[in-house]
Amino acid sequence: MESLLEQYNPQWKKKTAYDHLIPRINYSERLMQLIDRREIIVLQGIRRSGKSSLLKLLMKALMDRGTPKTNLFFMNLEDYRFGSDKNLETLDQVYQAYINKIDPEGRFYIFLDEIQEIPDFERWLRTYYEQNEQIKFVVTGSSSSLFSAELATLLTGRQIALEVFPFSFPEYLQLHDKKLLKRLAKPIDSIYLSPAAKKVDPLLQTYLSNGGFPEVVKHDEPEANMLLLQQYIGDIILRDIARRYNIRKIEVLQKLALFLIFNMGGAINISRISQIIGSNRTTVLELIAYLKEVYMVFTTTSFSFSASEQLNTTKPKKIYCIDNGFYAAINTSSNKDFAKRFRNAVFQQLRFHWQDEIFYWRGKVEIDFVLKDGFPIAVLSDEKEKNNEVYKLFHYMSSHNISNGLLINWSKLQIVAENEHKVLLLPLWLFLTKSKKEVMAYYGDD
Repeated sequence: MESLLEQYNPQWKKKTAYDHLIPRINYSERLMQLIDRREIIVLQGIRRSGKSSLLKLLMKALMDRGTPKTNLFFMNLEDYRFGSDKNLETLDQVYQAYINKIDPEGRFYIFLDEIQEIPDFERWLRTYYEQNEQIKFVVTGSSSSLFSAELATLLTGRQIALEVFPFSFPEYLQLHDKKLLKRLAKPIDSIYLSPAAKKVDPLLQTYLSNGGFPEVVKHDEPEANMLLLQQYIGDIILRDIARRYNIRKIEVLQKLALFLIFNMGGAINISRISQIIGSNRTTVLELIAYLKEVYMVFTTTSFSFSASEQLNTTKPKKIYCIDNGFYAAINTSSNKDFAKRFRNAVFQQLRFHWQDEIFYWRGKVEIDFVLKDGFPIAVLSDEKEKNNEVYKLFHYMSSHNISNGLLINWSKLQIVAENEHKVLLLPLWLFLTKSKKEVMAYYGDD
């Protein structure tokens, strides 16, 4: 056990441990704001999205501010050397091995990666959380339901959750062209026609095609990256769903996952899907719930201004994918499906970075995305459809007394006004690199 501890904690002996990691500034800043609080920090997100690296970046930040290296303890609970029958005794053994070896003084930090590997881990966390105020726990897991319904009450008020997603487009630029990212930090009007704007296109095209998984972003090796992404899909299906939920018909789950990824951005018909993959409605709905829990797919429902109607809508859900790289990995002709990748990138920005609850609207016209307050966002992947998309936004806005709407397109920045309504045409690269506050401020409303 002592050897295992040292392997996972090179900072105890090395001066430069973790210097090789790619900074993720927004996440690191949020984590540092939480690190001195009492509550357990929980990082949730899909496998290989960078949760483990964020733990190590946090450890590095703590060392930089003077925390003793030995007061930081990291362990990956997926390590095969723990055996297949991990339990609460496993956690006790790991913890006691650290305490016996180091005997830390003052506040110390326990970083446990993939903690869902230990059944009933919540009980263990609560026990040690309440016994010793000097311990700060930071844990990760690959499920949105990391704390099961029956045990969640054990940690009510004792944990703060933070979702972790693959690299955003600004993070992608941070790695590939820091100078360009810095130039894009200027106000929208001042960069729209600048030379910097012309450099964005090829980078954005690559990002839309390959996605933002850290290991894919770091390496310009298309064939190897596709194999890696296919491996990710297989690992998530087998390790995070099939094994956890004891699913026997794995081929049905695989067919469903690939079908949903391929059809990202579209409405899903459960009865039709059941026929295609050779299953039944109940099983399909259950498996979709599992795929959502592990962050592989997301769904949006039809919007209504009535809360009761919102809950009881019979309109189909639309499906979106965690990362465009998965689409490329299952579809060798993905370059032909620009509209799907475009729309999925807009969804990712709204859900992951604007952190909004997202719907769609379908009445006389259809609007791609609607926020909880009714604000409409349409996607224009084909410039020939501009007038039609603008019309649909104005129809929706006038029907529901909404002042502003947003039309995400490839290259045009323009405000189109009709009576008291405004539609902002915003290039995708600006949408992906600007905050919600900056975008909303561009309308110029008081």
